[in-house]
Amino acid sequence: MTATSRALAQARFDTRIMLRNGEQLLLTMILPSLILIVLSRVALPGVHLHPGEHWVNLIAPGVLALAVMSISFTGQAIGTGFDRRHGVLRMLATTPLGRSGLLTGRMLAVLAVEAVQVVVLGVLASLLGWHPRAAGVGAALVLILLGTGAFVALG
Repeated sequence: MTATSRALAQARFDTRIMLRNGEQLLLTMILPSLILIVLSRVALPGVHLHPGEHWVNLIAPGVLALAVMSISFTGQAIGTGFDRRHGVLRMLATTPLGRSGLLTGRMLAVLAVEAVQVVVLGVLASLLGWHPRAAGVGAALVLILLGTGAFVALG
């Protein structure tokens, strides 16, 4: 088994674990969805929108950024805490996966969960009236990748 296939296997495993864990599911999907729904329906004091603009256009990008930070940083901390408590980290040191394979697998798993987050939150925001500009999609993807790398490294 090559290093790449070991890292991909770890990524598949971590993705399944993240999507099954109740705490992480709450952190990755439920809380950002609730924040999006509530803040898009409540007028923020001191913030005035242009006529015809919806609150969701102001709120959706921030909620997407929050979702990226939550899974990249806090999600990794939760996962590492479970791994440490169950003795998994000690055992991984003795496998051919190695530290770089583990980090690569975790990063790929986070990106997979983020893809699900972006789709779910994007569809929800669209149902609430969000109309993102097509010109900003490329920059948003680059910023998501950079934010993911930074927060996974911190987590």
